[in-house]
Amino acid sequence: MNDWLIYGGGGHARVLADAIQANAKCLIAYFDDNLSVEAIKGIPVCPYKADIASQANIIIGIGHNETRRKIVAQIHHSFGTLIHPSAVIADDVTIGEGSVVLAGAVIQSGAIIGRHVVINANVTIDHDAVIGDYCSIYPNAYIGGNAHIGAGVTVAACSVVDRSARINTVFIEENIMELDMY
Repeated sequence: MNDWLIYGGGGHARVLADAIQANAKCLIAYFDDNLSVEAIKGIPVCPYKADIASQANIIIGIGHNETRRKIVAQIHHSFGTLIHPSAVIADDVTIGEGSVVLAGAVIQSGAIIGRHVVINANVTIDHDAVIGDYCSIYPNAYIGGNAHIGAGVTVAACSVVDRSARINTVFIEENIMELDMY
């Protein structure tokens, strides 16, 4: 499908718009609850309506994990999976619906990425790692082989998650981790 919609109108949404354009797809509208902006780079911003471009894929352009989860529960469009063309992804990686993989990311063999996950720019996810639903992995983070990141976790920019680590906390501070092992 060539037509895309983005729910959200902030910085993350604009990054997703660039990834859509890099894939030679057509962004036809932004949905946003804040209607103080009428358009972004000429693309209209309007409140969410299920009947607008009902055949288009939608992606949630909101970085906050819990907010993204709540919006997903209200959407009646098909969710797309958005992968920037400069990302490198092994052919046996599984990526869930609604997830985004941004520029320069590398995802190695056997990794599993859940639903509505944000893999930011220049992230490396090593072999057989598992990233739960609604996670955000911030730029330049490294997730080691066989690591398991629980649902809703945010991994801070430039963080390193060791091989085989099991993390189930809501937020990992940069280079200072309190791990709730499971």
